[in-house]
Amino acid sequence: MISAIEWLPVGVADPSPKKYEFSPAELELIQMMEEHNMNDLHDVQAHLSKEKEESEKTSKQKQSKKSIPSHDLPADLRMDEYSSEEDDDEAVQGTKIGRLLVEDDNDDNEMEEEIDDDKEKDTMAKDSDDDDESDDDDDLADVPDTREYTPVDLEGLKAIGLSQIGTNAPAYMDGDDDDEDENDSDAEDVRLQPNDAIVVVAKTEDDFAALEIHVYEPETGNLFVHHDIPLPAFPLSLAHGDISPNGTAGNFCAVGTFTPGIEIWNLDVLNALEPSCILGGEDTSMADEIMRHNIMNSSASKMQKQKMSMSRGSSLKAGSHTDAVMSLSWNKVHRQVIASGSADFTVKLWDVTQANSNQANATTMKHHKGKVQSVLWHPQEGTLLATGSYDRTVALVDARNSDNVKRVKLPADCEALAWDPFNPQFLTAASEDGTVTCWDVRKFSDKTPLWSMVANEYGGVSDLSYNHHVPGMLATCSVDKTVTLWDTYDAEQKLSNGPPKAKMNKDMRVGKLYTVNFYPSSPWLLGCAGGAKEIALWDMSHDDNVQRCFGGRSGIGAKNVQSEHAAGEKQEAFDAMMTPTASSQPTKEANAEKSSTKSKKKNKNKKVHKAGR
Repeated sequence: MISAIEWLPVGVADPSPKKYEFSPAELELIQMMEEHNMNDLHDVQAHLSKEKEESEKTSKQKQSKKSIPSHDLPADLRMDEYSSEEDDDEAVQGTKIGRLLVEDDNDDNEMEEEIDDDKEKDTMAKDSDDDDESDDDDDLADVPDTREYTPVDLEGLKAIGLSQIGTNAPAYMDGDDDDEDENDSDAEDVRLQPNDAIVVVAKTEDDFAALEIHVYEPETGNLFVHHDIPLPAFPLSLAHGDISPNGTAGNFCAVGTFTPGIEIWNLDVLNALEPSCILGGEDTSMADEIMRHNIMNSSASKMQKQKMSMSRGSSLKAGSHTDAVMSLSWNKVHRQVIASGSADFTVKLWDVTQANSNQANATTMKHHKGKVQSVLWHPQEGTLLATGSYDRTVALVDARNSDNVKRVKLPADCEALAWDPFNPQFLTAASEDGTVTCWDVRKFSDKTPLWSMVANEYGGVSDLSYNHHVPGMLATCSVDKTVTLWDTYDAEQKLSNGPPKAKMNKDMRVGKLYTVNFYPSSPWLLGCAGGAKEIALWDMSHDDNVQRCFGGRSGIGAKNVQSEHAAGEKQEAFDAMMTPTASSQPTKEANAEKSSTKSKKKNKNKKVHKAGR
């Protein structure tokens, strides 16, 4: 199944992605191998063992130096400095005997050299005679050449492209050119074109989970997997960002899984083996030390024992989630900040640039009493965060003051949230019972929605998405395998008293749908996926029904869609809207609790559960 998809805007991905990215521990080993001219891990082992022996020797020498030196002893106790007369006589005789032996050896060597010279002269004379005889036999200058051959037609070979003037071999015999052609073809296969649409797919098949980076070519309609990244656990949520853990720009994707950690993957690396960083999760600070230790002790049994011992003693990082990460949102204003919602009832704010530091921690918010299914940053106000939970509430939080929270009730568990890109004060939520509700957050305290409708009574609504180029175009998906397009323009601009109207319903034929998303760089491309193994793309540029309903609005700016009523009304600042008053805050909370208890007694809505959610 496919649990989530995330489009990449045009120009974010590297046109020529790298094949591999080394980890800090691997870079340290590579640097060590280059400095000492090492070829493989065996040389590294030998070098490390040699360093260990040298360190042991130096430690022993330091210990021996600590003993009392001989020159500090009294004169009568320096016994090593004295020698007897017998020792002196033996030393003199030994030198005389050594000189005689050297002289005898020199005489013998001179005689042997004279004999060798005579032998060499004889052999050289014989060789010269043999050479003269062979020269006479091999003289073939007068023998005529009777072989028949056809001269090479250079002009003909050049005409068919097989001639290579100025070289000894023709072009088709040059193996280096073939290797260069293969390298060029491989690079061409992975190179991305400017008009390619890229979508990241969180896919799980049997026991294997992976991120698949799909490329769609709008001109030809071709869709293929560019490369994939294996994941250790079932993925639940995705979020795209462009800031690396080092603070540099890039192309990254945050992945939330059933594990407490949030992995940040570099999408511009083809054969990525590990994420760029992990927010929270298990404490792996000793991983590099284990790697170095395993190189020293290469036996499999020792490595297995060390891994088992570390897994037993593993614990979570400070500030980490304690359960699955169900939702993620990357801040587009403060681009280093990520918000995460978890099944542990908490919302956390992370700074990606602090992920690899020892002081990495997260700000924790505990304003929900159920699993946090959706988190979404405001597209323009970088401190305003919307959250939706299984406690049937949607909340607005000021990230500068986590105690400043405003809530509204939902008829069922929250499934998804979306901000209207043309009316950023409108927040829309999809519920599990199929209800879609929109609020004007400037009047969020009134708890009165701008509009509300039942989008799908029996299948529920699993996700929703606004078109970034066409005002009022909203898409919802459901477990009944269909995508529905809605026109919210009249309802949002108060040109009609009723809710939005459904314009089209389409069976996408990829099973139960769990995620839907408009392509942010094109007005007529939509992607969705769910229970099947494939992702479905809907190219609406040639769909007559869609063009009849929404074609005239493409390219309209946000200012042009504001109605007279909205233009004449003075908009309140978000800071003022989120500032609570000391007198009214307790009464509002009390009234909210009373209204919620009354609604539970009077209205008992039937809850529709979706398979696989």
